[in-house]
Amino acid sequence: MRRTLELVEAEVSARSRWHFLVLRHGDRVAVGECSDAGHPARLLEQVAAVRRRLAGRDLVADRQEVLADLADQVSQSDPDDRLVVATLMGGLEQMMVDHAAQAAGEPVWKWLGGSAPDSIPVYANINRMPGGRSPEDVAAMARRAVAAGFTSVKCAPFDVSVPGEPLAATGMARLRAIRAAIGDEAELKVDCHERLPAEEVHRLLPGLEDLGIAWLEDAVSIGSVAELRALRAATTLPLAGGELMFEPEEARAAVTGRLIDVLMPDVKHAGGVERVLRIARTAPDLAISPHNPSGPVATAASAHAFAACSNATVLEYQFGETSWRSELVSGLERVVNGRLYLNDRPGLGVTLQPNHPSCRVLWSANI
Repeated sequence: MRRTLELVEAEVSARSRWHFLVLRHGDRVAVGECSDAGHPARLLEQVAAVRRRLAGRDLVADRQEVLADLADQVSQSDPDDRLVVATLMGGLEQMMVDHAAQAAGEPVWKWLGGSAPDSIPVYANINRMPGGRSPEDVAAMARRAVAAGFTSVKCAPFDVSVPGEPLAATGMARLRAIRAAIGDEAELKVDCHERLPAEEVHRLLPGLEDLGIAWLEDAVSIGSVAELRALRAATTLPLAGGELMFEPEEARAAVTGRLIDVLMPDVKHAGGVERVLRIARTAPDLAISPHNPSGPVATAASAHAFAACSNATVLEYQFGETSWRSELVSGLERVVNGRLYLNDRPGLGVTLQPNHPSCRVLWSANI
């Protein structure tokens, strides 16, 4: 029976392109997402290279062996290639989990041993919104998110500079505008993306505390233990991070030292659904909030992991970037009033539409 692997790209916005791995095996189609892996050309090279590892293998019976080989490749990769290899593994693992759960006739949450979820709480990430980044622009998008039923909004106020203005002041102006727009009842989360020096972050802490920030994400690297310890001592704000981690050991010092409150593994960058669960289970007393500024396939995979994770608290959802994201998965992504609803279809429960106008097949080969 013919079996093909495809790499599909969806052009979303000036900021984003989503990348999907699609396995076609007879009547069955499985999918995973490997977006935000770095330059698409490097991703394409790695997909072509990994084809040899998959050719002729039973992707259900040999799944763990194949993934162990890929994990070894991540560990041995040059630092410049590590992100693309890890993210490719994340997409392949999602695809293989989708394939295996479909073969078992079970939704992934059940296949993982989870209980039937009612719904998954999600917060609105507005980082990739179209348009400008003036305080008025970001406040308008945050207001839209709250009007759509979200009770928690996250932004990255320090991502985009304004010529002639200090970045810290620009970011704080955006945050003040958002807080005024959404009121005191909605949560406001802040993602720093490590854009500010640590000493600048410390100077901003009183202002951030006055705004009632729900968490401060990636103010410093999760691996920068001394800086993280100093930040922990300087504020009572909850600290979050870990979006690029691949192994639990990368956050061990921060976790054991109680220097972080929310751990944020990503099903793409951590190597897949089961590896996110592995990371979560090494920190059972810590809140887990999967990092997910992603397309609808990674969102489905993250939601299934969430449903099987006892210490998961809230899932990230990319809001406002495009109006057609659910169309890309046949309308099977359903988010209502800040809750994501999983279905009981076998596998991830989404069907990618590669003929959508946003999509093109970058690569295809028999395996």
